[in-house]
Amino acid sequence: MLLLLLLALNTLASPSQLQTCLTSLSFPVLLPSSPSYAPACQAYNRRLTFLPSSVVYPRTPAEVALAVRCASSASVPVVARSGGHGYAAFALGGQDGSLVVDLSGLKGVEFDNGGEVMHAQTGNRLGEIASALKSVGRALPHGTCVLLSGVSRFPPRHAAFGGFGFASREWGLLLDRMIGAELVLADGRIVNASLEENEDLFWAVRGSVSSFGIATSYTFLTLPEPPVTTAYSYVFSGNASSAAQCFLAFQAFSASSAPPPLGMQFFLIPDLTYELFGSYTGPKAAFEDVFLPLVLECEKTSDTHAGTHAFAQEMGWEAYLVSQVGTPPRVADCFYAKSLMTSSTTPLSQQTVEKFMHYLFTEGPKHPHLAWFVEVDLYGREGSAINAVPKLDTAFRHRDRLLGFQLYASSGNLRPPFPEDGYAFVDGMAEVLSAAPEGRTLASYANYVDPRLGQGEWEDMYYGGEIYDRLRKVKSKWDKGNVFRFPQGIVPSEEREGEGRRVVDEL
Repeated sequence: MLLLLLLALNTLASPSQLQTCLTSLSFPVLLPSSPSYAPACQAYNRRLTFLPSSVVYPRTPAEVALAVRCASSASVPVVARSGGHGYAAFALGGQDGSLVVDLSGLKGVEFDNGGEVMHAQTGNRLGEIASALKSVGRALPHGTCVLLSGVSRFPPRHAAFGGFGFASREWGLLLDRMIGAELVLADGRIVNASLEENEDLFWAVRGSVSSFGIATSYTFLTLPEPPVTTAYSYVFSGNASSAAQCFLAFQAFSASSAPPPLGMQFFLIPDLTYELFGSYTGPKAAFEDVFLPLVLECEKTSDTHAGTHAFAQEMGWEAYLVSQVGTPPRVADCFYAKSLMTSSTTPLSQQTVEKFMHYLFTEGPKHPHLAWFVEVDLYGREGSAINAVPKLDTAFRHRDRLLGFQLYASSGNLRPPFPEDGYAFVDGMAEVLSAAPEGRTLASYANYVDPRLGQGEWEDMYYGGEIYDRLRKVKSKWDKGNVFRFPQGIVPSEEREGEGRRVVDEL
């Protein structure tokens, strides 16, 4: 009880000391009294509300370091924000009272060796990164849902917690293309991390950067821009049984027949249509030779008279990236999401898939006030560049996964409050999979972070015991005082689990 009281008193006392330090700095600082504070502290996911102690806008790594020193001396937790497409609002602290270091002023991009090596500061938007790569005829694997968005930049979390995209099975994750990082540490030092310098820190950055420092730039090995990419979409209609049969065919094809250039996703939405969606790095003719047998399997049980469609088109790389954005990006949402990843050696059984589809087709229509989807990405199979990386080479655990599920529901108008039954609906999706015999082999993807996971649960689902224990030792070396802390952050080996500030999850 005394410990909790001391923590509470420290929480009240620290912001004043922090603000005194911050107001002496030469770059923009937003305090709670600032007129712009409230809009600057709105989370992308409006289900969540947090109140930072301050928000700062440095323009250089040296200015980032000054802000970190202010917070460290005041015992105030520090988080970095770059972009806004956050699931758990950890970029606002994930709790009240954090210092938010906004990286939008760090926009530098440089190339070496004719574009083969890219140095990109972390305030860049993904669209800006893609345009810079286009100028030298190069490319990188990365996500597309936030590409060219007005709210999402080139966030440290996206790059260092995975950075999965349709090209990842051939090219690897974005973090697998990383060969170096520049970080501001808890004591304000600016250091480089790579396989040659501060190797243990570089290992931790590639899977859990936010707990170790503020990444101000990353260095990547780029790839030649592919001459042609085929984007595709095949939509089907039917019932729970036909959806299950299509999914089982998708899973079997993923495990046995999908070549690395094929990026693939099974997607189901509230109108209960289901889609095979993705891209193939190569010409349309080669794509159709590989993929049309799966389409034919799904057509066997679907309603071919329901107005569904088929689309496959060759594109240049830039046009393909733009095509993936679709409709104008949202500037906010109000949602709850969960992630599950299946083992490469333990596919979902027919019984589990049928139960899952029955749940969606029976429970989904009971929630017309929710905008929801189920997205299942292909990660693995032999030949996948993701799974080819040895498990302990980075702090990213998932080198043995086949499929990745994202289970997602928004309020109907994308505004708060989030409907109370939305939690049970999404949790129910996950429960069908987790309760199955193969559920013990499931894991979760940290870029689809779920703040409602318990302490031991997220540690195991994101990292697993061996990687998490090693991360705690690295944390003790580089941030023993736990300056970079947030819910689901790595804690030093010496710190007892569960100590810290109150976490607010607005339900």
